[in-house]
Amino acid sequence: MWQWALKCVIGLKVHRTPQFSGQPRIVAALPDMGNVAGIGLAYLAKKLDAKVFAELYSFWPPFVSYKDGGIVDYKQASYRFYAVDASDLLIFTGDFNPADPRRLYEVCDEVLGMAQRMNAGALYSIGAALRQPGAGGKVLAAVNNPALVQPLKQAGAEMLQGEGQISGFNGLVLGFAKERGIDAACVLGEIDNPNIIQPKAAQSILQVLLRLLGLESFDMAQLDEEEKRKNFMEQQVGYLEKVIERGEPPGVA
Repeated sequence: MWQWALKCVIGLKVHRTPQFSGQPRIVAALPDMGNVAGIGLAYLAKKLDAKVFAELYSFWPPFVSYKDGGIVDYKQASYRFYAVDASDLLIFTGDFNPADPRRLYEVCDEVLGMAQRMNAGALYSIGAALRQPGAGGKVLAAVNNPALVQPLKQAGAEMLQGEGQISGFNGLVLGFAKERGIDAACVLGEIDNPNIIQPKAAQSILQVLLRLLGLESFDMAQLDEEEKRKNFMEQQVGYLEKVIERGEPPGVA
């Protein structure tokens, strides 16, 4: 009885069926280091006026909220599928990347299930790649089919070298796509600090992604402004850290 009830609450809810004129592509990613993927896909969905057409309800949050008078409020979190019908494009994103491997596999399976139902021709994920301080902010990529290497290079990405892992949803989804026979690539923006937002990396990824998808470029001034604010905050934090190290009163920064 409990398992049956859980399946009724946790699952996919489709609001409408997108109408595509051609074979769609899907861009799917969840927040990661520096929230690069979260920033990038939220901005992409906004600029393309993407509309939510389905939601995947998740096991979150593990609490309820209450207001004055002890009135409880609860809203179950969901991952969202967007569609840009005129551009033959699907977008999948959400507010968090599952830490539980079982939940992570379930989300990947649901996303690939949707990709197959929509007859998606390719899948792209995005995310962050940690680099050494002072190194250039490159856009890197990995693929599950060598045929995607040349298009990625032409779009401005460099292929990852050596051996390593791409953790979380943004990497694992490429493996699921390969098993389902869907070509997939992960486009990564280099960052040097995973603990603060990285709008510049998200912007660099979007520029490559738009070329890959054959879409017109759009204004990214908002991301430029967010990068300026981030740099200012980093300068302030750096100043305070040096003052504390010297044992001086911070004064006014």
